[in-house]
Amino acid sequence: MVIRCVCGNETTISPGANPGYFLNDAAWFDAGKKELRCPKCKSVQLPLELIEASGDTVKVRVSPGRTIPKKYSWA
Repeated sequence: MVIRCVCGNETTISPGANPGYFLNDAAWFDAGKKELRCPKCKSVQLPLELIEASGDTVKVRVSPGRTIPKKYSWA
């Protein structure tokens, strides 16, 4: 599944964590603050919730009802 930030940066999550998904790109997880954030714009407004972070694996859950607004193109 592809997750997109408001800035347009994308990452993928893989099913397999019961419950939830595995985050494929570790750059989206800030281990110091224990939060998920976009590595490009540093936004934390993602439709993901952290379940567990241990070692190299980060388990996340997609938040139902939380949507990312579309980036409008004025071209």
